[in-house]
Amino acid sequence: MTGKKLSIVIPVYNEVDVLPELLAQLERLATSLAERFQLTVGFVFVDDGSTDDSFAVLDSHDFGQRPVRLLQFSRNFGKEAALSAGIDAAQSADAAVLMDADLQHPPEMISEFVRIWLSEGVDSVYAYKVSRRNSEGYLKAFASRLFFWVINRNIRYHIPPDAGDFRLVNHRFMKALRSLPESDRFMKGLYGWVGFRQTGLPLEPPMREHGQSSFSAFRLFSMTMDAITSFTTTPLRLMAMAGIFIAMFSAAYGLFVIIETLFFTGVANGIASVLTLIAFFGGMQMIFLGLLGEYIGKSVQEAKKRPPYILAEDITREGDGVADR
Repeated sequence: MTGKKLSIVIPVYNEVDVLPELLAQLERLATSLAERFQLTVGFVFVDDGSTDDSFAVLDSHDFGQRPVRLLQFSRNFGKEAALSAGIDAAQSADAAVLMDADLQHPPEMISEFVRIWLSEGVDSVYAYKVSRRNSEGYLKAFASRLFFWVINRNIRYHIPPDAGDFRLVNHRFMKALRSLPESDRFMKGLYGWVGFRQTGLPLEPPMREHGQSSFSAFRLFSMTMDAITSFTTTPLRLMAMAGIFIAMFSAAYGLFVIIETLFFTGVANGIASVLTLIAFFGGMQMIFLGLLGEYIGKSVQEAKKRPPYILAEDITREGDGVADR
């Protein structure tokens, strides 16, 4: 017997419709893992400020003799904060599996995560999407590729472009994540930043059967900006390169105007071209100032050292049927 402990960490946000099926699948999975690998399997559910009865469903569910931790945020802090809270709660486990509650992360895949962890001794096993085009469409797949191209420039580590939060992380991997001081987190980047031995498995995510994704286009854009400003200075370098290019272009154009004025006096000066250039350079300046503002704003937020989340409820069940609140 290995005698190892495995925690399955699941952030929950307005998933009341899918929870019964999720809990049934998790129970079958936990029983299978315990029998096959001789593991003690527990659950950590993190309610990210749900406005439905998700936490009530979890609190009233009979988990039997299985150890369970139920956390509820005081408000919606976001998935990154929920994952961080789950990792904090699972710190005593030998490994933790991070997964979504919407069943797009198939629980049956966790058995392979565990097998690789135990047999190969890796620190993290993650799932990556076989094809983003099939599940997200061409435009979103292209935007994702562009995002990871930018964020992986000029850094000493690699963030797998098609990997998500569905993964197993061992104890020292969790300890490294917990040691990081930032409160505004991009977990996919942090997984790559801490390093260690990691291996990936292909995943073709199933269609979402219940509800809709809470990630709107604006929210995805905001997360993209947060991720880029947290993990790379590539945009700042591109700004500097663009500034050099514009300066060279302006010098060349200025020389052209001088030559035109001195030697081609019959040519009328075009107001349209001047206004176009002014509008173009003004727009570039606004974009650059906005990007600089993002970096400055990120620094201000981190300087405040606010906690990434606040708990409203923390319920621990050790498998004896008694809840410690």
